[in-house]
Amino acid sequence: MTAPTLLERLAEQVAARPGAVALRHRGVDLTYRELDDWSSRLAARLAARGTGPGTVVALAAQRGPAAVAGVLAVLRTGAAYLGLDPAIPARRQRRMVEETGPHCVLAEPGLDRFPTLDAPRVTLAPLADGPLHRAPAHEPDEDAPFHIVYTSGTTGNPKGVRISGRSVRGRLEWMWHDHPFGENAVLAVQKSLALVASPWELLGGLLMGVPSVVLDTDELLDPALFAETVRRERITHLFLTPQLIAGLLEESARRPDGHRPVLVTSGADVLPVDTVLRFREVWPDATLLNLYGMTETASNVAAYDTTALPADAERVPVGSPVAGASLSVRDRLGRRLPPGTTGEVWVSGPPLALGYLGGDGEDRFTTDPDGHRHYRTGDRGRLLPDGALEITGRSDNQIKVRGYRVELEEIESTLRKAPGVTDAGAYAETGDGEARVVACYTADDETGPAALRGHLRDRLPDYMLPARLQRVPRLPLGTNGKLDRTALRTLTDGTGQERTTGFTPSDATEAAVAALWEELLGAPPAAPDQNFFDAGGHSLLAVRLANRLAATAGRRVPLRRILGAPTVTAIAALCRETRQEDRI
Repeated sequence: MTAPTLLERLAEQVAARPGAVALRHRGVDLTYRELDDWSSRLAARLAARGTGPGTVVALAAQRGPAAVAGVLAVLRTGAAYLGLDPAIPARRQRRMVEETGPHCVLAEPGLDRFPTLDAPRVTLAPLADGPLHRAPAHEPDEDAPFHIVYTSGTTGNPKGVRISGRSVRGRLEWMWHDHPFGENAVLAVQKSLALVASPWELLGGLLMGVPSVVLDTDELLDPALFAETVRRERITHLFLTPQLIAGLLEESARRPDGHRPVLVTSGADVLPVDTVLRFREVWPDATLLNLYGMTETASNVAAYDTTALPADAERVPVGSPVAGASLSVRDRLGRRLPPGTTGEVWVSGPPLALGYLGGDGEDRFTTDPDGHRHYRTGDRGRLLPDGALEITGRSDNQIKVRGYRVELEEIESTLRKAPGVTDAGAYAETGDGEARVVACYTADDETGPAALRGHLRDRLPDYMLPARLQRVPRLPLGTNGKLDRTALRTLTDGTGQERTTGFTPSDATEAAVAALWEELLGAPPAAPDQNFFDAGGHSLLAVRLANRLAATAGRRVPLRRILGAPTVTAIAALCRETRQEDRI
C-alpha cells in the first residue's frame, strides 16, 4: 500500500481534528482548519500568478506560523521554495535570489528586500477571505525540488543545493516510523525555514496531529527562558545543536521537579561525550539521538542512540544509516576501506540532493561504474566493529560554528574584496568547546578593523563573522604556494589583537562589565559605546554575558535587554537599574 503524500496527511489531520491546535506562538493558537484555509488561500494567489511545478518561490518569513503557512502554500502549488531568513544580510539574500531566479516572491510585510526583481508578489499575511486552492490529486514528481538551501562555499560564494521532495519525505517518514510520537506529544519549532533540517520541525508534528510550539529567538538563546518554555508548553520533542542542549541541561538541572522531554535529537555539530553523560543525569528517562548529515543529504542520514555510549568513550558515534541512506568509508581513489580504517565518508541513496545550482561544487557528487550516485562528504571517519560510523575530523577547511557549516575560503574571499585589503587568510581556534574564526589580512595603512567588520557584516551571516580580525605583515605560504594555516596560527597566536588602552570605566559597574567583555572576547572594549557584536561577540556569548552579570546586577539581566543595547555604557546602566529595582 502506498504511503499517503504530505498533502494527503495534512488533509487527514484537518478532517479528523479541524479545531485542534496545530501551531502555538507567543500564546496564540492556530487550529488545523485555520492553517489549512490560510495556506489554501495563499496557494490560490500564488497559482493565479502562474506558480506551479517547475517554478521557485522566494519565501521570506520569520520563524512562526506564517513560515509554516507559506511552505504549505508552495507545496500545494507543486513549486519549490527558496527559504530566506531575515537574519541573513540583504546583500547575501539578493545574490541568492538572483542566482535562483524565483518566479514569485512570497514575503511577510517588510521582508521583501528585492526591489529590482521583476517577479509577482504575494504578501504572506493572514487571509480572512478569498478563493481556496484545490490541491491536486497527487503531489508533483518527488524527484523535483522541494526547496533550495544555501550553504557556505569554498569558491567564495554561498552554494545553492536543490533538495528533492523524495528526500524530504524520506526524512520525515523515517522519524515517524522509528520514533513515533506518543500521547500528549508536543514538538518545538526553533529552526529557520532557510535550513535544510527545518522541514522536520515545520511538518513533522503538524502532519501527525501533534501540536507544534514556535519558539522566539530570546526563548531559544536564554537558557532560563528556554527551560521555562519547555516546562510551560510541556514540550516533549526537541531538535537542537549540542550547544543549546548543554545550556538547557544546566538550567533544567536547577529545576529537578520540572517537565522533562521524551526525545531530544542533536545535530549540526559534534556532540561531546560530557554532554551525553550530563543528559543521563538530568533527564535519565529521555532519549538523546546523535544525528549525522549535511545540506547535500537533505539533513540526516545516520543516527545513534546515546544510551549505548560507554561512560569512558572518547567520541560519540553518529551511528547507522537511516532514511534509506547508505554509508561507506573510502580511500582517495574511491575504494572501500575495512572497518577500523579511517578514510573519507561517502553517502548514497534516496537522501542525496539533486545537486547544486549552476553546477558549483558538482565534483562532490560522483557516480560509480555501477551507476550508483554518491556524495563525498569531506568528513574523515571509520566504521566501528558494531557497524556504527564514527567521525574523526575533516579533510578540508570546513568548520562548524554554532552548528552552521562554514568554509574558511568564503570568509577569505569576502575579506579580500574589502577596500584596501590586499590579501586574507583565516583559521579556526577552539575555546570553551566552540570554534571561533580568526581572520588575518594584509592591507593599506588606512584600512582598519572597524571598517572591515562593517564590510563583513554587510555580506556574511552572523555565524560567519570572525571573532578576531588581525592585521599581519604577510601571509605565510607553503611550498605549494598556498596559504599555510598552521604557520598563520603560529604567526598570530597571542599577538596583534584589537586592543586599546583608551577606555577608562566611569565607575565600578562599568569596570565589571568591561572585565567580563574582555574575558569573553579576548580584548577590552575600545570605547564605552562600542557594540558588543561589532567587537566579535555573538548570540551565545551574549547569553554568557547575561549569566555572568548576575554578580554585578544582583540578579540575571534579561538577555533581550542586552541584545537591544549591547554597549558597556548601556549594559552597566541595566545593571544599576536592576539593583535599584531590587531595592524597591
